[in-house]
Amino acid sequence: MDFSQSDTERLIQEQTAAFVARRCPRDQVRKWDEDGVFPEDLYQEMARAGYVGMFVPETYGGTGNPMAECILVLQEFGRMSVDLPTRLALQAWGAAILANSGSKAQCESILPRVASGETKLSFSLTEPETGSDAAGLKTRARRDGDDWVLNGQKVYSTGAQAKDNVMILAARTDPEAKKRDGISLFLVPNDAPGVTVTRMKTVGRHIIGTNEVFLSDVRVPADAIVGGENKGWAAITAHLERERIMLAANYMGCALCALGDAIAYAGERNQFGRPIRDFQAIKHMLSEMTTDVEAGRWLTQNAAWRYDQGFPCATEASMAKLFVSEMLARVTTQGMQILGGAAYTYDHDMQRHWRDARNGTVGGGTSQIQKELIGRDLDRWAN
Repeated sequence: MDFSQSDTERLIQEQTAAFVARRCPRDQVRKWDEDGVFPEDLYQEMARAGYVGMFVPETYGGTGNPMAECILVLQEFGRMSVDLPTRLALQAWGAAILANSGSKAQCESILPRVASGETKLSFSLTEPETGSDAAGLKTRARRDGDDWVLNGQKVYSTGAQAKDNVMILAARTDPEAKKRDGISLFLVPNDAPGVTVTRMKTVGRHIIGTNEVFLSDVRVPADAIVGGENKGWAAITAHLERERIMLAANYMGCALCALGDAIAYAGERNQFGRPIRDFQAIKHMLSEMTTDVEAGRWLTQNAAWRYDQGFPCATEASMAKLFVSEMLARVTTQGMQILGGAAYTYDHDMQRHWRDARNGTVGGGTSQIQKELIGRDLDRWAN
C-alpha cells in the first residue's frame, strides 16, 4: 500500500490548514472553550467551504469524498480542538446511516440540507444504564395511530443542543424481542414538543458539548423511522468502521498540536543555562511522543486506505481508534509534564488538549471494547 499523498489530498490538507489558521486562531478557540460555545457562523462557513458536503453522497448534494481525504480535513480541524471536527463527523455518521438505511424521501429531504449547513445531525444512543451494552437501551417507542410516541432518556448526546439539529435516536419498538432485534431508529428534531435537551457539565469537550435528552410523550410521524421497524441495530453497526476511523483522525489532529506545543516550549524554556529539550529526560519524552504520533498516523491512514479500497477493515478501525485515543492520553499527559506549572494555567492550550483527551478512550467505544473486538480476529496475525 502507498500512503504518499495525491495532489488532491495535498491540496485539501493545505486549504484546510489555511482555513483553520484564518478562522480558528488559538485565542478564539480558547474563548469558545471557556464560553462553551460552538459558533454558528463558523459552522456555516465550514458548510459554504464544502467541508460538510464532503461527508454527504453526491446523489444528495454533497461531494462524497473518499475516507483518505476526509481524515485529512478532520485532522487539520482537530489541531485546534477535537470538538471542531466532531461537528463534521456527526454529519458524516448521520449521513451514512440515512444514505444506507433511510428512505428515498428522507434522504432527499434531509441530506441536501445537511450538506448546505441548514440542518445538523446528531446521534442519541447511550442511556444512564447502557454504555458498552448499548443494545440494552430502555427508551420506548410505541405506535399510536399514524404516529410513534417516544418516552425515555439519553445521555452523552454530543451536539444534540445545536440549532436546527435533528437527532437520530435509538428506541425499543419491540420489548419482547431479543435486545438487538427490537430496536428502531427515529428522526427527532431537538425542538419537538416533549423533548428536553440539557447540557451536561463535563471536564472537557466544552466547545461542542454533550447532553442529556429527556423524551416525554414525544410524537413523531410514522415516516420518521429510519430503515424500518426493529431494524435499527443493523443500521447502527453498519458504519462503526467509519466512525472509528474518523474518531482516530480527530484525535490525531489534537495529538499533532500537543506534540508541536511541547517541542516548541521545550526549545524556549531555559533551565540551568540551556533549553530543557537538551536534557536527556525531556528529549526522551519528546522522542516517545513523536514515535507515538507517527505510529498513530500510519494506523489511521491504513484503516482509511482499506476502507476506500473496500477491504475488510473492522479490526484495523478498532486498532486505529484504540491506539490513537490511548496515544493522545499519553502525549497530552507527557505534554503537561514538560510544560510543568505553565501547563496548569489557561495561558497554554496543553491543559485543554489534556482535558479533551480524557474522553477519547471512552467515547465511541471504550478501549476495552476495542481490545475485545481486535481479540476476535487474532488468527489473522497468527502466522
